[in-house]
Amino acid sequence: MFCRKVKAFFKSGIENVVAFCKKYKSTIARLAGKFVIYVCKTVIEYLLDNYS
Repeated sequence: MFCRKVKAFFKSGIENVVAFCKKYKSTIARLAGKFVIYVCKTVIEYLLDNYS
């Protein structure tokens, strides 16, 4: 009984996450892109500082 409840909870949780991701896909992609660009910029600046 408990296991079934946990399974159902996880299933609905995963479905909610998937629905959320689909709904906000462009926003999430934009934020992820900004984050990646920020990380790359930081790494490049760090490397340039070290090798110049």
